[in-house]
Amino acid sequence: MDRCILVPYDFSNESDFAIQHAYEFASRSGLSIKLIHVVNSEKEIFDWKIEIEKVIKKIPNEKKIKITAEVRAGKLFDTIYNYGLEVNTYLAVMGTHGEKTLHKATRLIKQFVKIPFVLVQRPILTNNFDKICVPITDDKKLRSKIQWIRHLECLFKNKVFLCPVKYKDTDRYEEVYKNVQFATDVFEEYAIDFDIHWISEYNATDELYNYMYEIDPYLVLFMTSQYKKIVFDLKIPQNIEFAKKIPVMCVNYRTDIKKIGGFN
Repeated sequence: MDRCILVPYDFSNESDFAIQHAYEFASRSGLSIKLIHVVNSEKEIFDWKIEIEKVIKKIPNEKKIKITAEVRAGKLFDTIYNYGLEVNTYLAVMGTHGEKTLHKATRLIKQFVKIPFVLVQRPILTNNFDKICVPITDDKKLRSKIQWIRHLECLFKNKVFLCPVKYKDTDRYEEVYKNVQFATDVFEEYAIDFDIHWISEYNATDELYNYMYEIDPYLVLFMTSQYKKIVFDLKIPQNIEFAKKIPVMCVNYRTDIKKIGGFN
């Protein structure tokens, strides 16, 4: 079965923004887009199917991307998850309403172990689709994220901006350095263009977003387990607002990633 980009759709403005971003991914990858709307009971499906088909007809589709929609009844997370597996989802894009839905979003993402989720709160606001920002910590499991980057870069041809944290603690700094060296080895092996910008441990989250404000990336990549903490650590008003504009790709730890051959 061909793979697709999944968009959980709830008829909000943020869901419409998710379609815009999904369309950009689809136009670069050749993947189709599938919308999924979840209702409470079977008797609601017919009416909402009509409404979601109206949404599809209004999508500007100059590149002739295949876009379809499904309406299912059931529990929200379980229904989205099961449908995502059914249609062989490669990437999911979901609109969020800020802190209000952040907890729900991360709960859903954790179910999709093998599928990266892009969370958006705004429409596309940049032309720099070729830039990804990746913070690097002392997390020993971070190498899984590096392999995600390699895989995604093969598809989207991005330049990667690594942002390692310069910890004062020697042991933590050494772990970060090892992660940076691992990333450097992988990127050089696969000819991935990258830059490294070190950020201080003090107020690291705001410093990360200060740097992103300068380079204007399309996307920032976080591990799902770290995303909520990072969002709530922001202190500078400019960065809090800027964070709403940058799509966040959340990925989960993978133990089944092979060095060569992509993902299952």
